[in-house]
Amino acid sequence: MPNSSLSLFLGVAATALVLTPTTAVAQTFDFGRVENLPVLPIESDSVLSFFGDIANNEGNIGFSNADRTAPDAGHIGFRPGTDNVRYYAIGPGRSPDPATRGTRSATLEGVTGLPNFFNYLKENDIPLSSIGLDFGPKSDRDVTKTWNLGEDKLGQDWFGSPDSTIEESIFQANPDDVENFITFGTTKIIDFGYTPFYFVSANDNPGSPVGNFNNFWGNPIPAFKVPGLDPLASGLADAFLQDVAAGGGLIQQVSIAQPELSDLSFSVSQGFEIITFSYPIEIRIVGSTSVPEGSSVLGLFMLGALGTVARITSKKLKQ
Repeated sequence: MPNSSLSLFLGVAATALVLTPTTAVAQTFDFGRVENLPVLPIESDSVLSFFGDIANNEGNIGFSNADRTAPDAGHIGFRPGTDNVRYYAIGPGRSPDPATRGTRSATLEGVTGLPNFFNYLKENDIPLSSIGLDFGPKSDRDVTKTWNLGEDKLGQDWFGSPDSTIEESIFQANPDDVENFITFGTTKIIDFGYTPFYFVSANDNPGSPVGNFNNFWGNPIPAFKVPGLDPLASGLADAFLQDVAAGGGLIQQVSIAQPELSDLSFSVSQGFEIITFSYPIEIRIVGSTSVPEGSSVLGLFMLGALGTVARITSKKLKQ
C-alpha cells in the first residue's frame, strides 16, 4: 500500500500523519478461560487505537478507601500475596489525587479503517494527538459515583477461586452519574451510551508483578454527537458517526495489556489508595449481533491482527 502523509505545522515543529503498513504485535489471551462475564471482546476491522501514558498525566486509575474496614476498601482475592483490589475505576479528569489529574485518559495513536474519520483528519490538518478519550463521574458528582464493585460480593461482583489463575470483576455505576466520551482538544464531541466494564486479571507469572494480563472491555454501545459544537468539531463528530453507522452501528471499548512496573504509579490522597497505570485501549466499531459470550467462546482472541494492517501513525518531524 502506498504511503500518504499530511504535515501539520505547529510553531517550529511539524507533526505528520502517515498512513503506513504496520505489522501488528500479537498479544494473545485465551478468552476461553473467562467463565462468568456475559460479553467478550468482538473483533473489528475498524478501530481507533489509543494509549494512556502516565508520564503525560493520562492512564487508567483504580482507587479504594484507605480504611481497610470500609465497604469500599476492595476485597482481597485468592492469589497469594495480593493486596486489596481497587474498588473504583476512573479517568484522570476526575482523579482523587491532584498530582495525577489530567484532561484525558488516553490519546489517539492509530486508526484502522474509518475512512470518513481519517479523510476528515487529513483534509483539515487535525493531528491524532488532538483526539482524546476519558471516562468518570459527571463534573457535578462526587468521585465515588464512578464505576465501582457495588457490594463487592464474591459470585456477584467478582469471581475467583483458590485453584484459578484469573479473577473476573464487573464494575458498574448509575448511568445518570457517569460519562464516557471522545474529545477534540478539550471539547467533548462524542458521548457513548452506558456500559459496565468487565475486568479480567491473570496470575500467569506467580510471584511476579509483571508479565500478567490485565484486560477490560465493555458492552457494544451507541455513540452520540454532543450538541452545540463549532463547525470543525461538528464535522469531525459527523465523520466518526458515519463510520460507526457503516460498520454496524455500535462501538466497543477493549483494553488488553501486560503492564510493566514502569507503567504503574502509586499514591495516597484524600483518604484513598490510588494506582494509576498506562494502558492501551481500542474503540472498535461493531454490530449488534454475534456478541460472544463468556461461556461459549473458545480459543485465542488476538489483540490487533497478525500480518500487515493499514494504520495511521503519528510521527514528529524535525524542523
